[in-house]
Amino acid sequence: MSSLKPLLYKFVLLLLILVGVNYIYKYFFFEVDIQQHSPIINLVRNVVNEECTVIYLGESSNITTRENDLDKRPISDFISDYYPTIKFGTITKEASHAGIYYELLRNIPENAKVKTVIVTMNMRSFNANWMYSDLETPLQKSLVLLKKYPPLVNRLLLSFRGYDIKTAKERKEQYQHRWKNDPLNMSKQFPYKNVIEWDHGMAAKGIRNSEGKIDERLTALACNYIKTYAFQIDVATNQRISDFDKIVALAKERNWKLVFNLMSENVERAQELVGDDLVHLMKQNRYLLVNRYHKNGVLVVDNLEKVPDEEYIDRNWTTEHYAENGRRIIAKNVAVSMKSSMPKGSFTQARKTEFKNDCEGEIKWNQMPSLSLEKSFEGKQSSKILSGQTYSVTFEYPIKNLPDSVNNVEIEFQLLQSNLEHDAKINIEIYGEQFPTMVNGEHLINLSQTLNKWSKVHYQYELPNNFKKGDYIKVYVFNASKTPIYIDDILIRFNE
Repeated sequence: MSSLKPLLYKFVLLLLILVGVNYIYKYFFFEVDIQQHSPIINLVRNVVNEECTVIYLGESSNITTRENDLDKRPISDFISDYYPTIKFGTITKEASHAGIYYELLRNIPENAKVKTVIVTMNMRSFNANWMYSDLETPLQKSLVLLKKYPPLVNRLLLSFRGYDIKTAKERKEQYQHRWKNDPLNMSKQFPYKNVIEWDHGMAAKGIRNSEGKIDERLTALACNYIKTYAFQIDVATNQRISDFDKIVALAKERNWKLVFNLMSENVERAQELVGDDLVHLMKQNRYLLVNRYHKNGVLVVDNLEKVPDEEYIDRNWTTEHYAENGRRIIAKNVAVSMKSSMPKGSFTQARKTEFKNDCEGEIKWNQMPSLSLEKSFEGKQSSKILSGQTYSVTFEYPIKNLPDSVNNVEIEFQLLQSNLEHDAKINIEIYGEQFPTMVNGEHLINLSQTLNKWSKVHYQYELPNNFKKGDYIKVYVFNASKTPIYIDDILIRFNE
């Protein structure tokens, strides 16, 4: 027995050393590594620090816009418009899926004020091509330091590459294996046993043009639709099912209200290019997801067929990237669906009348190239205006989306000017197909003569009685002189 004591002492000493090293690493070096390797955690910290009670988790579908969108805000912002008294936060990371969302949600402190979580449910993320994507390695690497092990253990896992690492060739072999070996169990006689056979069959048959010749572009797109949507979710083996199940369990543990936002897919295009069989599979997977998670007490908002074909931005690929109206359709369906689970009286369909832009680049208005790192009131950027870049970031909005009772617009922003030798003006522009363009405004030197420090500018403009006949209203600062001016923290408010 006495011979075991030295070993026991050594074991205890080693344990104490490891605990001490872990402590030192955690409090002196861990944050540096986090910022270098897992900056994704800052998305979580932001919504926690802002004390958000509703959090929206999404990938590129949330933030992708079309160039001619007038309102380039994400889906999450459109949802929050329906709940103006509730603090919404957004965690958006391109190419994310339920496995990523789970790790981010798990890192929300238990004492955070979060009450409702809206999680993007992207049907494509259940397919083999996404699950074995080349993007999976960097995504998994970004999460290693966020795992629930001691910080030192996580650092060792990162150092020794203890996460899912595969080459592009290995990833391709994985999803092609699934395409070949996952059978397609159709309800009728079907000529293809698997995705590869169906893909080859479509490529050989092709999409024909009016002259009977194969349209190579449309044929390639049709084949891509098959490889993207020709699968049947197996709840016992599909990794995404496991990921979403973990999110459900976590939400129950944290007492969160959980919403799954099943994104819209271009079913119209799938029908046009491939036909009933593919659409059948898409709807089959939809029913499985909706029914499975409804039974688990989750509100699943079914948007699968809500967005029409013309609202899809990417015409040569399968994505959930929508133009403004498409994003609004998704947002409204989510907002209305969750109404009964939100605080009484918090829901409103009142039209938005207040718009802000802090010039940090996240809020997309027109003339984004005017943003400059040279000066800022708060944050890192402001809008710099001078000859060559004569327009500030520009607010543009459909007049039909404003309340009928609006009769004036109030404009506030921070201004920095070094002299008064410029011709800068606040302009309010109204235009439309059946309305002659009308531009009115005020010279900035009449509103502020403060030099070399930031000053608040306030201007209120009475809208003409016939402005509702116009289609759009623009608000911007115009400066054609060589003397630069800077504006920041813009607020535009429409009043009765």
